[in-house]
Amino acid sequence: MSKTLKHEIKADYLLEKGMEIMWSKGYNGTSVNDIVKAAEVPKGSFYFYFDSKEDFAIKALNKYFMMQITPALEILHDKSLPAKQRLLNFYEYRIDIIKKELECKKGCMGCNLSNEMAEHNDNIREAILEKNNRIKSEIIAVALEAQKNGSINALINVENMVDFIEDAGKGAMTTMKETQSSYPMDNVMDMTRKLFLA
Repeated sequence: MSKTLKHEIKADYLLEKGMEIMWSKGYNGTSVNDIVKAAEVPKGSFYFYFDSKEDFAIKALNKYFMMQITPALEILHDKSLPAKQRLLNFYEYRIDIIKKELECKKGCMGCNLSNEMAEHNDNIREAILEKNNRIKSEIIAVALEAQKNGSINALINVENMVDFIEDAGKGAMTTMKETQSSYPMDNVMDMTRKLFLA
């Protein structure tokens, strides 16, 4: 095994262990000691793989988005289904993950760190914004396809629609964690269907 591959495997292992802690405890609630303790490695090893805790957080966000969004984008890109159905399936999939796998408690790691760090750390804010903008551009492309074939109202500004749904989802995740109830996410999905994707 090459030195580079060993390095990548070890770094990924640290990310996997530390990401779960940062996801649940937040950036400021997670220390480097917490991460190395979870990974059962010496503290000095952390700085061999990451420049800083900030560097770790950005790489953890990259890993998180790859894990979460890859299967969701596969749904969005499934050309065997009409564009509007792909949009519905995409949104339903994301909500189901949050409700079932995360038990309405953890929410989205990107949203959590954005709420905590956006006004304090531009590098983390920009890393999250770049991922969110990429996802929105993918959704917008499919929504425009649906609008072109007449299944979404031609008078709707698709970019504004997607922004609204995404922003509503982020707010609903905060309320979901406060109430530990799936209702806010279900409500966003219900209103998305009624307002835009009926």
